[in-house]
Amino acid sequence: MIINIKSVSLIMLMSCAYPVIPSYADSGSFSGGAKGGDQCMVEAAKVYLDCAANGSKSGAIKAVDLIAAWINGGAPKEKKFEYIGADGDDYNGQFDIDVLPLFTTAGIWFKGSRSCASCHFDNSENSYHEMDLTSYEGLMKGGDVLSHPPGVPLFGQGNHGAAYDWSHSKLRARLRNNRMPPGWPEDLTEVNRDGPCMKVSNGVAEVVKKGDSPTYGCDLNALGLLETWTKAGAPKKSKFKFGGKKVSFTKSVLPLFTTHGIWFKGSQSCSSCHFNNSENSYHEMNLSSYEGIMQGGDVLSKPPGVPLLGQSKIGARDFNWSMSKMKARLRNNRMSPGMEFDITEENRDGPLVFRGKRVE
Repeated sequence: MIINIKSVSLIMLMSCAYPVIPSYADSGSFSGGAKGGDQCMVEAAKVYLDCAANGSKSGAIKAVDLIAAWINGGAPKEKKFEYIGADGDDYNGQFDIDVLPLFTTAGIWFKGSRSCASCHFDNSENSYHEMDLTSYEGLMKGGDVLSHPPGVPLFGQGNHGAAYDWSHSKLRARLRNNRMPPGWPEDLTEVNRDGPCMKVSNGVAEVVKKGDSPTYGCDLNALGLLETWTKAGAPKKSKFKFGGKKVSFTKSVLPLFTTHGIWFKGSQSCSSCHFNNSENSYHEMNLSSYEGIMQGGDVLSKPPGVPLLGQSKIGARDFNWSMSKMKARLRNNRMSPGMEFDITEENRDGPLVFRGKRVE
């Protein structure tokens, strides 16, 4: 039996990782003109054999980085897009083969993880956030399609039809950011999303507890307190109204960051990890004082710092709670539900994936 080694080499090569490689003409000539066709086929076969020997790790990339490459490539539905693999080489990907399985396949984000589409399966009230992650069209519609029509964009667009901005993508944040403080119990009903219930007694807003466990699902809650304080101009000394009564930053707001067990039973205080603006403090952030909160995060790596309360820059007083990074980190559960918390954040960009499968 005679086998056309040129055809087989190319077929094998393309089926492995289809990296971005020079094209071969039907005549056997190499488009770069440096070598003859036979020699090129030999080298193509070498690339394939190397790829096969390394299994699916050739062309593998962190899942969040793969989605970013797709978005930055214009989020094409059918055309291929380029990405740089974990090995530093250039590869081509396709939405249906590489991206969509990240949302429709169980066990891809971590062992035992549910598929995103198991909770976000169509644009009905029965689907969480009225969101459909089963198809290209569903992803483009975004979330909260019924409650906030025509929908909330997932890829950082200011509105539907606007340019993509992955750095401000809601999808990116939900896939990448751990909810703070670490260890929140999973609650798909999201009753605990606005933090513990609060009451005002003797001019102090306090967490409402049942035994030693905070309660949830009240109109007065911790996120509401932070929002009210921010909208009042984030005062340090002057009092502001919460629940119809005057409270202060020092006695009501600051304890949310400096007290153990305030967000849920056994929770660490925020300031136990974010205690000053040094490299030893996570995100070089200080949540132990008013001044520290105003300085923001990443003070050394991104000076003068990244604002926490939605300001346009450090020092500005144009607070915007709806755009607050603090709000997002305190409120949003990381997806997929059950992602293991890693304080080093090495799992922040998701697992290595290749052709819709997780690479061990």
